[in-house]
Amino acid sequence: MKKLMGWLFGLVTVRVTGAQPEDFLNLCARENLLLWRMVRLDPFTLEVQVTGRQYPWLCRLAERTQCQVREQRRRGLPFFLKRFRRRYALLAGLVLFVFLALAGSRVILTIDVTGNQTITNEEIISQLRLCGVSVGTWGPSVPIRAVENKLMLAMDQLSFCSVNLYGTRAEVIVREVDPDPDLREEEVPTNVVSAATGIITQIEAWKGDAQFKEGDTVCQGEVLISGQVLLDPPPLVETDLGTMLVHAEGRVFARTWRTLTAQISLTAQGKEYTGETITRRCLSVMGQRMKFYQNSSVPYEKYDIITHLRSWTPVEGKTLPILWETTTYREYTLTERQLDPGQAEQLLRDALEESLLASLDQGKVLQKDFTVSQEGDVLSVTLLAQCDEQIGRLREMDTTEKVVGPRHPDKGEYPQDETNTKEQSP
Repeated sequence: MKKLMGWLFGLVTVRVTGAQPEDFLNLCARENLLLWRMVRLDPFTLEVQVTGRQYPWLCRLAERTQCQVREQRRRGLPFFLKRFRRRYALLAGLVLFVFLALAGSRVILTIDVTGNQTITNEEIISQLRLCGVSVGTWGPSVPIRAVENKLMLAMDQLSFCSVNLYGTRAEVIVREVDPDPDLREEEVPTNVVSAATGIITQIEAWKGDAQFKEGDTVCQGEVLISGQVLLDPPPLVETDLGTMLVHAEGRVFARTWRTLTAQISLTAQGKEYTGETITRRCLSVMGQRMKFYQNSSVPYEKYDIITHLRSWTPVEGKTLPILWETTTYREYTLTERQLDPGQAEQLLRDALEESLLASLDQGKVLQKDFTVSQEGDVLSVTLLAQCDEQIGRLREMDTTEKVVGPRHPDKGEYPQDETNTKEQSP
């Protein structure tokens, strides 16, 4: 601690030579002059240390005791800064360095996000920027609770959010909302209808009455499993209980045939680079870009942009917001080129197969055939596929339909019909 205080105040080491050095020491004690260190080199010479501010005082006391003072060395912060008293640029740089060192420790340089599963870090950091927290934000000025509330209101996918500041690092801890359970609207009457024309290979009626059986041919839009269910009477009772509407459910697999067609022109425009390029560089510090070029316009009509970003990573896994950006502009012209028919055909085949697989619902492709035709520069590929797929789709029933009630046990009529008959009779 004493060394640190001496460096802050600045120490001067001097040699005091005289016939009676003891008189000098006695005078320093009477005048309360603090000597940081004192070494007797010989009977007539002392080596002492005093602060820079007390050095002129020591010289006056030595003169009163008829002693000679010779300065040996100076060290400490005041003497170091004194070197810059006429070098204003260096002094300004030193002051700026000290300011940045003190202030930079409270500026947010990195943002870490933890706890997210389906939401990306970029989405959270982007929304956090809209709430007032980003790289380069002054940490002490961040209203943490207000930022947390804004982030929760802005992102419905979050159930919990916490923002913590640790010097230059901001930590964002989130918890996502649990997904809502898949609730089936079983109270809504529905039918299971056919999404395609085909031959039924398997039918499973979980709820409702099946209208077809295996081996039957169905057309698109026909009702496969009806939600209007006929109520069965109890055993040994021959009574018509009518019908009721239910939420029909089930799976219906059928053999279907699909035809898909795709076309492509064998004449296309391709890029041909001229060899002319322009390279521009800039430095981005905490989102502020410093350009090292003047004219930002590009003299080319058609060009590609290639951007390389290099970041400063002093510690593995920790990237500071300092980016060196190099952008290259390459000029090109468009020229007509002939595509290889074989490659074009394979491209269309792959696209048709991907489209076919994407359209199937719980099914598989049993057989597929391709036909290729060319008319001028247009190449056409047709896919004929035989599939086994699930064709049942839920469709809400017309709610205007009424449930048929039971027949009258004696008259053999519906109660509603009987009521209407009575109302119509004079």
